[in-house]
Amino acid sequence: MRVFIAVELPQQVKKEIAAIQNKITDTTNKIKWVSPASMHITLKFLGEVQEKRLDKVFDISQGVADKFNPFSVEIKGTGAFPETGNPKVLWVGIKEGSAELARMAAELEKELFKDGFPGERKKWTPHITLGRVKQLKDTHSIKELIGKEKETSGGKMKVEEIVVLQSQLTPQGAIHTPLKRFSLKKD
Repeated sequence: MRVFIAVELPQQVKKEIAAIQNKITDTTNKIKWVSPASMHITLKFLGEVQEKRLDKVFDISQGVADKFNPFSVEIKGTGAFPETGNPKVLWVGIKEGSAELARMAAELEKELFKDGFPGERKKWTPHITLGRVKQLKDTHSIKELIGKEKETSGGKMKVEEIVVLQSQLTPQGAIHTPLKRFSLKKD
């Protein structure tokens, strides 16, 4: 099954991010927008995982969750990967809490790699995907729309758990089903 580890977003934050998404709607370029219901912060994408290896993913996720206290996150700013001049993915960023998320992602990466899961080739950047550019006709319009929302807040939230999710791809978009949740340690 297709699996990843993430931080889920509360409904209010999803609503605020959807409002940002609506502000940067672009009719010039073809963009596949992520449904607000599917929005999350990916910590580690594992891809296809055999069911017999899921227990190891759960054990590692629990071990990493046990190393972190709950912390606050502020969603703020917009951007694109790899860059706004040639965007493939449009995103909203993480301001407060990004260092903690990066440490958590790095710890998952390290522990999963030790257990034989493939390592990341790209540097991990905390973000929430808004949409994927399917056909680019005018980079200027995307740059302008993203630039207008660079300082817009998508809300604040508390990270209290990480979740291992199954992702099923459908023509309407991915459907994410939680497999197991792991609470961060409480002081």
